[in-house]
Amino acid sequence: MNPARRFSEALRELRWAQVVLELALLIAGILIALAVDGWIDDRRDERAERRYLELLQRDLDSNLEVLAETLEFEERQAAGAAMVYRALRAGEVPLQEREAVAMALNQLTARRTLRLARATYTDLLSTGNLRLIRNAGLRDQVVDFYERAERTLLIRDRNNQMFVDQMYMPYLLDTALVAPRPTRDLPAVESMDRAFASRVGAAGSVDDDRLWRLSPEAPEWNVLAGKVWYRGLASQGALEQSRQLEQEIRSVRELVAGELARRWPQ
Repeated sequence: MNPARRFSEALRELRWAQVVLELALLIAGILIALAVDGWIDDRRDERAERRYLELLQRDLDSNLEVLAETLEFEERQAAGAAMVYRALRAGEVPLQEREAVAMALNQLTARRTLRLARATYTDLLSTGNLRLIRNAGLRDQVVDFYERAERTLLIRDRNNQMFVDQMYMPYLLDTALVAPRPTRDLPAVESMDRAFASRVGAAGSVDDDRLWRLSPEAPEWNVLAGKVWYRGLASQGALEQSRQLEQEIRSVRELVAGELARRWPQ
């Protein structure tokens, strides 16, 4: 028999209704499987998104606590610098005020390094999971905050390095204008300062300070006052930067908390 004719007869003998039904069932099965896979993926992504938002909120809360301590520290430093500058520019520091000035001069050698918690944001970036935050506006706000915060902390570190580490502290130590005192108001080093002072067995006093033996015309008065001025500016700048960061953190945290409450109400 002619092969073409045999093929034509075989086609006529096929049960087309059954073929169509089986094909429809196959396509429906594939579509259902894809839909189920998509639903599972969406549920997994939604759980991951919620977890990331909760972790972001935790990091922001931690940063608010760190900033509260930083604000207190920089406020004390700026106030101390202002007090010392006024005393040095007055011409002569009264005997009863000299110890407070000397202690403040020592305290101004301390500076605080600010680091914000960003483990969750770093993970979102490194894994590409930033896309899981479906709210595009919130996602942009989070990215914008951390990028601006990074620039702010970089400026802060450079100011500390220049005005505290390079300009103020070496001058105070090299000139020995005031004797060392364990007065650095930082929990991480205060205990070590006091422990070493106890080991030495004596703390500096106004009798050990060379500053008070200088004549009123000595240039050291003006030089030290100028360095204290810029040291105070560093703390004032850090204070204002910290206040701005605090406002921005509260704003982003409010957005994150709002998204959690909207998407997953308790």
